[in-house]
Amino acid sequence: MEMEMTCKRWEIVSIAALTAGFILLASLNLGAMKLPSSCWQPSSPSQEVILDLGSVHSLGKVYIFLRDANRTKFDLYGATGPGGSWEKLYSYDNLDKVHFCYWDTIDLHTRARLLKFHFADESESPGKIGEIMVSSGADVRIPLSVNEIECMSRGSSHDDDGCERLVDEQDVVQLPVTSAESAYFDEMYFVRTAWEHLNLEEPYEWTHPPLGKLIIALGILIFGMNPIGWRVPGLLAAAAMIPAIFWLSKCIFRSGTAGVFAASLLTFDFMHFSLARLATGEIYIALFSLLSFMFAFLYLYGSGGKHTDLFLFLSIVSFGLCFSVKWTALFGLFAVLSILGVSKKLKPSLHLILAGLVVSAAIYLASYIPAMLADGGHGLIDVLRLQFYMFGYHAGISATHPFSSPWWSWPVMLKPLWMYSGSGTPEGTVSTVVLMGNPAIWWGSIPALVYITIRGLKELRSSGEDYTALFICMPFLILWLPYALITRILFIYHFVAEIPFMILAITYCMMMLDGMRRRVAMVCFIILVIALFALFYPVISGYPIGVNYKESLRWLPEWIF
Repeated sequence: MEMEMTCKRWEIVSIAALTAGFILLASLNLGAMKLPSSCWQPSSPSQEVILDLGSVHSLGKVYIFLRDANRTKFDLYGATGPGGSWEKLYSYDNLDKVHFCYWDTIDLHTRARLLKFHFADESESPGKIGEIMVSSGADVRIPLSVNEIECMSRGSSHDDDGCERLVDEQDVVQLPVTSAESAYFDEMYFVRTAWEHLNLEEPYEWTHPPLGKLIIALGILIFGMNPIGWRVPGLLAAAAMIPAIFWLSKCIFRSGTAGVFAASLLTFDFMHFSLARLATGEIYIALFSLLSFMFAFLYLYGSGGKHTDLFLFLSIVSFGLCFSVKWTALFGLFAVLSILGVSKKLKPSLHLILAGLVVSAAIYLASYIPAMLADGGHGLIDVLRLQFYMFGYHAGISATHPFSSPWWSWPVMLKPLWMYSGSGTPEGTVSTVVLMGNPAIWWGSIPALVYITIRGLKELRSSGEDYTALFICMPFLILWLPYALITRILFIYHFVAEIPFMILAITYCMMMLDGMRRRVAMVCFIILVIALFALFYPVISGYPIGVNYKESLRWLPEWIF
């Protein structure tokens, strides 16, 4: 079962090409490098901002960039001219929503020259607005300038308090606004908390350990407070998974062909791609989990050199990194220890496991240092108490969500997670992002997993030394089945750590074939995977497409996006 840890030139070139190709694809329309930076907020309990559009326009939408998550509340009025009467068009209040670095829209479909925003929020810290844009009925931006805005406070006295900042960055974002210019889905929680960690403020999102948010904060620190800044770390994490699964597959099957095949499938899996472009913790869960298993297999199948034992230590440390993002990593630790137990290498390595667990505990505790340094100060007792609050939160959560899905439905993708929907161009296109898997990989892995589970049971009964099938199906089942015991709402992204083992199951079945049949089957399957990736690319990336095209991809009743 041992392997030499060397790579042939064609393997290196292939993995480099796949990794570079993935980075290029995932970088397309990844996000804006600049967002509105000058902000305005009401300075009195009752304040009005009036926009003069210059002439009467047929209005379509009002776009509002909400820079922070504080409450923004106003009534919107319209008039056809300076002497006309004001007509109430809309009442806006985001009290029950978390909007952070987010472009919100108001649909108007009326005619007006003047727009009046009457802010009446009584809170001590009203929300900061970065920019306001107004579009025509065809969703074409109506030019605004700082000379066409005025701010009035209660009593109708002129109050020049900088409200021109609401329209001073009109060219920063082009219409239509898409996911590239705005935080969406759970990004609003993670990005907000990452920003708070950078500024040593009390973190908003505390229901998961901080490491994922700290990695996002690092991207913001390097690239700035913009979608590129908060998404680049996830893209790099996803790209790192490609050579990692290559090594894992090469290690298990002792074949560079198997490694390149598995890496090709991961490169074009939908969920892997979409999570790479989303600033949440799931992509880091996927990376650290994969590294943990990769190092565990390198320890088991290594060449027996002096550094082989180090792989077990690195496997446990990778688990610690994963656990510092989300507690569900605990399933992965059970899987790794189960593999080691079956391999009969567990007892001689107890000291390495204990050392890895100590380092993991240190990583976990260190991830709370920014929170402990936040305003007001926190100590170790506060951190310990928080762990009980976190457990209580997840154990008692009773919230519902229209796109939650039961654990048993994930492999067949009965209900993908619709994460983003935005208006399209005047030609009638839409921008949408759905989280799902590549049907060829996910559906194709089902019979493969059934087959290798049967093979794995036979390997276990035979008491031999080849547990290849068992070492694929066992982690998959241990990572997946515990969700059956969780009563809170679940989503298909909880299945992300299982994707590598779905790919390995398919690879196993391919490697059962001989000679030319194997090569033909592998090439045909990769072509199918790439073709489906190209077909679904618009709905997993947010690229604007026609409504009819989008609807044609809804193959199952609950494929809503």
